[in-house]
Amino acid sequence: MAVHAKLAVVVAFALTSLSTVVVALRFYSRYFLVGKLGSPDWMMLFALISTWGCTVVNYYQIHFLDYSHVYSLETFEPVAVGALLTMWIYRLNYIFDHCLIKTSILLFYNYVASSHKAFHLIVRTLIVIIVATSFGMAMASIFICRPVSDSWSFSVFMDGFKGIYASQCYDPTILWLFNAGFNLATDSIIWILPIPFVLNLRSMPVKRRLELVAIFSIGILAIVASAVRLYVITQWLSNWNNQGANTSNLLIWSQVEQHAGIISGSIPFLRPLVRKAMRGAKARERHPSPSPAAKLIQPQITPDNPMHQRTPIIPSPVPTVGSDREFRAPLSPLSPISPMRPEIYAVTTV
Repeated sequence: MAVHAKLAVVVAFALTSLSTVVVALRFYSRYFLVGKLGSPDWMMLFALISTWGCTVVNYYQIHFLDYSHVYSLETFEPVAVGALLTMWIYRLNYIFDHCLIKTSILLFYNYVASSHKAFHLIVRTLIVIIVATSFGMAMASIFICRPVSDSWSFSVFMDGFKGIYASQCYDPTILWLFNAGFNLATDSIIWILPIPFVLNLRSMPVKRRLELVAIFSIGILAIVASAVRLYVITQWLSNWNNQGANTSNLLIWSQVEQHAGIISGSIPFLRPLVRKAMRGAKARERHPSPSPAAKLIQPQITPDNPMHQRTPIIPSPVPTVGSDREFRAPLSPLSPISPMRPEIYAVTTV
């Protein structure tokens, strides 16, 4: 369990760092090469910041899974409270993060398909559904208990082991399953939706259309990650023992799901950067720079193998090859240029 928990932290920081690089390249491409930053770019930046928040929370979640220093009920209380509080923060952050990622992608679709009324209407409808549903799930996640602080109360938590269930709290199992299923359904719609639209763009070359379809197909990784996470969360909610054994798996696949959406949603914006790199490579092939090896390698001159002297070039007295006229000096050779005298310059300027 300890090794698996550390793996969850490593995966979280590694994927978040990779997403940070991709989003940074996206901003460089959009600002310096295209000269325009739009709402999809800023929305994805906010999603990346939210993902860093999830990564930090994951670190503390793994920290509170360590029971090696728990010897009594008093030492168990801070561990239990920390685990409940970080899980409460994590659920809320996870919902907002996915909302930002999906909204960023749909805003990009809305800009591209502004002239296609049917596609434009579908995209706008999806934006409204995702924002409204995410807001509702966030409110339900915040108010699992009333007051809210009972969500991480140690006494309420321990009463559950005694068979005393808090009437002011509801069972969040349905919420978590609905959230996972909603993410899987919306991911599938978002990443499959533009493929038929792009293939039917007659104004675009076939090669370019196929390139866009291949780029959008990368989003299948997000769909697969959502499906695996849905399976893991069903195992996590099955019983108490499985919950402890699958917590690290849940955190790992949640990170994979989030970063698959960020990276897949940012790759289409890196095309100007790739084109610039390809143009630079072709320019270097046409005009290669001189190799530094010529200055590093000394001439191999030995007494047995002396260097041949270069044959001096002697100008021919004949002005033109094949001409029978002898070389004659010019009739009026030009005199060398003499420097201008200051007094002459003064007169001429006056």
